[in-house]
Amino acid sequence: MDKWTLKYKTKCYNCGEVADQIIEIYPNQAFVKCSNCGATRYYILKKVWVDSDNIIEIEKNKKGKYDNWVLEKDVECYNCGKYAPQDILITDSGMYVRCRNCGFTRYYTFHMMDVGH
Repeated sequence: MDKWTLKYKTKCYNCGEVADQIIEIYPNQAFVKCSNCGATRYYILKKVWVDSDNIIEIEKNKKGKYDNWVLEKDVECYNCGKYAPQDILITDSGMYVRCRNCGFTRYYTFHMMDVGH
């Protein structure tokens, strides 16, 4: 799996400015970095499974301290090998990545934060 890079424009939890949040997803870790202030949230892989219940639908409406982000990226699935949408849910406590084709799911748990400069 190559690195995936996405952008999501929203209010930064650190500086309060509306700015692109740069999301980088790797097989074993992920980062969300504010393009304005550099504050970065680090996530580490906690669990991998084939999800038959669609955990993203279950988790996306749960309320946390910050808004949940729902994104998608069309890429080749690590598990089934098909080019398919990967649903991505980012919450204040973790990140889910789920293949719409086969249900292969990775859960990254929030690890730490660096507030940048």
